[in-house]
Amino acid sequence: MLEVNGCLVSEETFLKAKILTHGISFTQEAIQLAKEKKAKGQNLVYNMPLSTDGFRPQELVLYNRSDGYKTVVSCVAPNTDREPIILDASTDGKIFINGSGNIDFAHILDIEFVPEPVYYRKTLSNGEHVNKYVSACGLDELNIFPWKGCAISKPCLFCGANYFVKADDICAKNMDDTFWEKNRDLYIYQLCESIEIAKRDACYSEHMHVILIAGNLSNSMLDLESDIFAEIAQNISPLVENKSEEGLVLVITPPHDISKIQMLYNSGIRKVVFNMEAIQPQYFQKYCPGKDDLGYDYIIHRLKEAVKVFGKGNVWSNLVYGLEPSKDTLNHCSKMAEHGIVMGANVLHLDTGNRLDCSIPSVEQTIDFFFKLENINHFYGYVPYYCSLALRTSLSNEAHDGRITRKED
Repeated sequence: MLEVNGCLVSEETFLKAKILTHGISFTQEAIQLAKEKKAKGQNLVYNMPLSTDGFRPQELVLYNRSDGYKTVVSCVAPNTDREPIILDASTDGKIFINGSGNIDFAHILDIEFVPEPVYYRKTLSNGEHVNKYVSACGLDELNIFPWKGCAISKPCLFCGANYFVKADDICAKNMDDTFWEKNRDLYIYQLCESIEIAKRDACYSEHMHVILIAGNLSNSMLDLESDIFAEIAQNISPLVENKSEEGLVLVITPPHDISKIQMLYNSGIRKVVFNMEAIQPQYFQKYCPGKDDLGYDYIIHRLKEAVKVFGKGNVWSNLVYGLEPSKDTLNHCSKMAEHGIVMGANVLHLDTGNRLDCSIPSVEQTIDFFFKLENINHFYGYVPYYCSLALRTSLSNEAHDGRITRKED
């Protein structure tokens, strides 16, 4: 364990925090080894460097040999004002860390690339690739993105989702209120075929987190967005119910029509996530102008209404940690927890397309924040809905699993 500002932190958790706050670069030897090992490549959605060309690994597995604890971290882009972690590879095929100061991780940690799932290279009966419809996040999360990009009225300042939409992608900005009716049957058929293939992959042999997620449709189409996800959930629930212990998780901007929250539950969704991104009103307004067009109270009210339907601990809202001061953020998180709403967070990273004026938090600040956030959630009996093999840009699992403790504990 390492001592960090009065906390004791396990080695893999400290390294994860440093990668998330400093970023990571790869030597040519490491890139070549990643290709040879068929590492999963960057998915062109999150964590892309401000300038990149060619292949870049998406995630790493950090394994603590002393007690067998394993976690996954996203290979976030280097932070321009800090020395990044540098991943290198030896001639005998071993991965090791440079740029870690005086800490020798090699004596206790094994580091591996997250491999590309076999189903990425498989095709459907119509010749399309399976990963057009489903993709893997971390080791054991199945993501379903029905469309790419985001059509919210004004994009969030930290987000670069619209920078990586390809010409043949279904794009949120191009969808009108007739799109789903015209394409529903074919899409659901292809999605179900994709899930049947993907769920047999070795990465989901123990269990599978199933996440329905996408960028927003336009602010006026949020009810339709809920309708679409409800139909998807209803069709795929029988295919995944034996694999996903927590049930389907939906990440969405809430609908205008509050009755549709019950519809989402009835469709088979068991946890719903309405992300605030920033929880203090002044920062919400500043960094999330499109969501602010809907209104701060709009999302807060629907989070509380969702608790009536899904139950306490099954309604979440995630923050981008680093957009606002920690102390006031934690006070707001505590108030939300009183209402049955679980607050989570992902560490801020500087993607292509961001328009931010704030700095990424330090390692010490990040560790302290997640330790205190876990104390809030623990008090109310709330637990993460992803495991440490899926949640790659947060320390929520590590804090919950006792990998961050106070020195006197």
